[in-house]
Amino acid sequence: MRKPRSKTLAAVVAGGLMLTGCAGTTSSGSDDAAGERDSSAPLHIGAVLPLSGDGAYFGVAGRKGIELAVEQANAAGGVNGKDIRVTFSDSVCEPSGAKQAAEKVISDGVNAIIGDECSSATLGLMPVLEQEGVATITPGSSALAITDPGNDWTFRIMPNEVMQGADLAEKAADELGAKTAVILHENTDAGIGNAEVFQTFFEESGGEVLDVIGFDREVQDFTSVATRVAALGDVDVIPTYTLEGQGVNITNALAQANVTKGGGGEAIQLGTIWLPLGFEDKVAENAAEGYVRIVQFDPNDPNDAATSFLADFQQKYDEIPNHISAHAFDAANVWIEAAEKADSTDPTALRDALLEIEGFTGVTGTVTFEENDVETCSCPNERQNIELDTIHYIETQPGGDLNSLAW
Repeated sequence: MRKPRSKTLAAVVAGGLMLTGCAGTTSSGSDDAAGERDSSAPLHIGAVLPLSGDGAYFGVAGRKGIELAVEQANAAGGVNGKDIRVTFSDSVCEPSGAKQAAEKVISDGVNAIIGDECSSATLGLMPVLEQEGVATITPGSSALAITDPGNDWTFRIMPNEVMQGADLAEKAADELGAKTAVILHENTDAGIGNAEVFQTFFEESGGEVLDVIGFDREVQDFTSVATRVAALGDVDVIPTYTLEGQGVNITNALAQANVTKGGGGEAIQLGTIWLPLGFEDKVAENAAEGYVRIVQFDPNDPNDAATSFLADFQQKYDEIPNHISAHAFDAANVWIEAAEKADSTDPTALRDALLEIEGFTGVTGTVTFEENDVETCSCPNERQNIELDTIHYIETQPGGDLNSLAW
């Protein structure tokens, strides 16, 4: 991928709170808050995921990836000869739910956490991690503030909103020739942050943002939004940041208003890593035609890690995995790698071992946690995976088939 332009990227990072909303966390988490735990105990992962509510598809898919990784590791002897345990807890994709779920798994004695998928939920559980001294790897939260300097117990393996948004905006301009855009986003940390990042980089590429439309998660009827977009005239791309349920309704409404290709219009919807494969099957016939979005796992990827994961997942679940399962699978395996490096399951030792992860080969790409120049990847904190070497764009074809784009 082409790296984001450094001047704009540095400016975006400097204004990170504006992009992601207020995310006050302290940097005074106690290194020995969990120190009384047995450092030779089995690796016990707490998975804080949305298992119910609007974001449940994240949790259901993520759980499958985690369970597969742990099953494979235990079949190979576990960590230090001991089976790995996993405790799942439902965050409902909300800050308060995530806080309670984190408190629950920590009280159950976990020494590592995977979660959350939703950015607002991850921001909600982070103060608990600081207080209790247990680290998390988020497999799916993009809000920039999550890995701000000082957030010592939160790691992220997926690209943050700047890494995603900069690339998406540049691809819209360079590959699709887009000159105009309308941005649709849910009013959450991730929704607002992703929208503002796309606008920043699209305008730097010479594009014009005609409108930015935000909405709460309770909204389900998008007829008026589609009518508003249609009234703007020629719109080339419509980046959309929302969960699957609202995403289905938005795609249908835009097609019905003859705005997008799926409804006979010219506009192309754009999306990031929020939507699962199979989204296309839930919209009205052909409504998603032309939809272009980022994924970090493509079932057609020929690399060894991806093909192995695809075969193993299909054997266990009799279905094709999506990138959500793949990210969760990678997060579990990174924790396993950290436990082996640390030769300990003490939470602080596990946290510190993550900082030594470099060049780990995952299904969704390479994972490296290290300090990095903010101008190259928006990673001022070494708790953000700095790599973005495996990124795919897929386009929905008539009938719902997916086409991998060679971008």
